[in-house]
Amino acid sequence: MSEDLCAIGIYGLTSIGQQLAAHHAANKLRVCICDEDPSFVPQVVEEYRNQWGKNEAVGDSSVRASRCMVESTDLEELASRLETPRKIIVFGTYSEDDKFETLWNNLVAYLEHGDMVLRWGREESGNALRYPFYTESIVGKLTKEAQSTNIHLLEMVRLERDRVSEMKSDKPDAFFVGGSQEAYLLFKPVVEQYATIGHIGNSAACAHYGLMIQRAIEFAVTQSFAEGVNLLKDTAFYENSDLGRILNNWNDEKLKLSSYLTDSSSRISYKRDKISGQGFVSDKIIDAIDIEPSDAWTRMEATKLQVPVPTLNAALDARYFSAMKDERVNASKILKPIELVDTPSVLKEQICDDLQNAIYCSWLCAFAEGLSVFQAASEFESWNVNIETCIELWNLPGSFLASNLLKMIDAALSSSIEENKSLLTVPDIAAELDALHMSWRRVVTLSFACGTPIPCLSSALTSYDSCRSHTSPAGLIRAQRDFFGGYGYDRFDQEGWFTTQWTREHSELKKKEMAAEQRETRGVTRKRRRTTKSIEPVESS
Repeated sequence: MSEDLCAIGIYGLTSIGQQLAAHHAANKLRVCICDEDPSFVPQVVEEYRNQWGKNEAVGDSSVRASRCMVESTDLEELASRLETPRKIIVFGTYSEDDKFETLWNNLVAYLEHGDMVLRWGREESGNALRYPFYTESIVGKLTKEAQSTNIHLLEMVRLERDRVSEMKSDKPDAFFVGGSQEAYLLFKPVVEQYATIGHIGNSAACAHYGLMIQRAIEFAVTQSFAEGVNLLKDTAFYENSDLGRILNNWNDEKLKLSSYLTDSSSRISYKRDKISGQGFVSDKIIDAIDIEPSDAWTRMEATKLQVPVPTLNAALDARYFSAMKDERVNASKILKPIELVDTPSVLKEQICDDLQNAIYCSWLCAFAEGLSVFQAASEFESWNVNIETCIELWNLPGSFLASNLLKMIDAALSSSIEENKSLLTVPDIAAELDALHMSWRRVVTLSFACGTPIPCLSSALTSYDSCRSHTSPAGLIRAQRDFFGGYGYDRFDQEGWFTTQWTREHSELKKKEMAAEQRETRGVTRKRRRTTKSIEPVESS
């Protein structure tokens, strides 16, 4: 292999593109760089060579960093300067699919069997303005077109992390990576020194899908937690400072609810309002959440795949209700709340203990439902999803979902020998739910008695009970439909398809239908005879 060839190619000299190229060049790995503005490339090379030149001894015979960053003027030259199989990372095309597609169509002419291209995800920190639906992934589309050429195309999808954690971390960026696992393993040493990455599945669309599932779980986790805190205020009459103390206790690293969300909620509860000089900030925030179309994507996918997600649906519906602020205010004047004298008395210590268990169990249901949708989509699309990697990345420091719960789920999945269709049936998790569900039931009962809405906590309990129910009311529903329209049903005790004459009228109707069928059959027979007679040959005299 020629020493002049480079190990990796970088196209798109954004800030991170330059930093990644410089990092590897400084570590004596040859990097070839290129940009849509060819005049910018020599400027970048010159700047870094000047920086490194000051630290390189004259007469040093070892490979110099200043010689490890190689410029190229166009895609053809970039491809020609790379070792095979070529590894090219593309920066600066996030949210610009047309730009990337044009780049790919021009680049693919210079690539060969086994070469690989990685599209870097969103580079700026903060919330994304728009999340593309997984079917909109241009990389997923181009990957299918490139299958016959065996050129690997991968995509990185950025995960959101706490802004302070991003600032303090050595590797602030975390990404799902979708695409060929073979290509991922070759890219991993190049990328992982600069960003935390994990291979999610064998399609770029899979990485976008994982982000969609993550957001749906986040909605449910934060909704059930907020419902629990609200219940403490409404039924146990805790003040904000008390709530801050309680949540801080819940965040003990040895307890179930120790998490990023519990820690941040404790700090939020303590924060006094400096603008008005009175009360706490959390009580001044309007209780209405802006809704985005992407919020409903997981519900749409669950419906398409026929996966029940009552906890995730309840969280979404709660967001819709929150946005109906004016309607709720007006309705509260007509639909009167329950009088305080009619509500049950509450033991504060008991409700605090029960709520920890109830929130913990509802979180388990939220993760179980989200992962069930992801697994069903993986089977439908043949993605070969890596659930363990998802959990690992969701549990990074500063992740919204980081928690002891995820550690427990990871350990339970690792120790489980059998393959389970639902997270709830993993032995260690099933045992925990069995031990805690009575606390959960007491919380739901209390909230219903007090008229305090807990859609997520209660729907999660219904989800759990439905999951473990040996029988369901569906038999009666099918009987009702058969009574109404004679749609029929199958049975436990016999094979075949059945319908019942439920009343005398049904029996009489059945007799009329059978008589009509017989008349029709006789009419068809006579018609066939007449037709046969009319076409008999006539003998000549």
